[in-house]
Amino acid sequence: MKKLFIIAAMAVAGMTTANAQEFKVGAKAGFLLSNLSGPKYSETVAGFTETVKFNSAFKPGFHFGAFIEYGFNEKIWVEAGVDYAFQGAKLKSVESTGDPKVNFKSSSKWATQQINIPLWFKYDISGFRPKVGVNLGFLTKAKIEAELENNTDPNEKVSYSLTPNKKFDFGLGFGAEYNLPMGLFFDATFNLGLTELSNKEYSKDGETLLPSMKFKNRVIQIGVGYKF
Repeated sequence: MKKLFIIAAMAVAGMTTANAQEFKVGAKAGFLLSNLSGPKYSETVAGFTETVKFNSAFKPGFHFGAFIEYGFNEKIWVEAGVDYAFQGAKLKSVESTGDPKVNFKSSSKWATQQINIPLWFKYDISGFRPKVGVNLGFLTKAKIEAELENNTDPNEKVSYSLTPNKKFDFGLGFGAEYNLPMGLFFDATFNLGLTELSNKEYSKDGETLLPSMKFKNRVIQIGVGYKF
């Protein structure tokens, strides 16, 4: 009986160790490609509504941050982090429904800076971890740098520093990571912004140069990091 008790105690101890809850902290940085879904604004004057739409493309940027990871067991993990990201989009052309209608090319860049708080649920498969989650973001800075090509003023260059208006960003996240035994890992994620962000109207000398515009984030991130 005594031997049986010892064997049972050792088995329980082994199971407890194998299923031990585990905390890890880490840091990561990497490259990103970001775009803005539907950057546009509308204005109504004398009963007529003019809508201006920007056709955009992905803009390169980078991100860095830190996180804490918690393992319920060897398979189920959750993660919470803080990430600072340099996002935005390239603006290829501008279309207006005004009178007269305007359609011109634009060699422009919409640059934003954002604090992101990603929350992930992960499942481990021999170091490979698919993950899904949500992203809470806060827009901190926005700037537009434009080189316009039109008939009135060829290659006109403008630069505006914008004040964020709607700053809170909520989105869904999808991705995966691969963990090496020494603590190094690689990950790739996609963030689909669901809430509209916007900037405040930009005016100079009483003239509106850029009205309040609405947009949503689309961000692909590729990173490398280390867990302790």
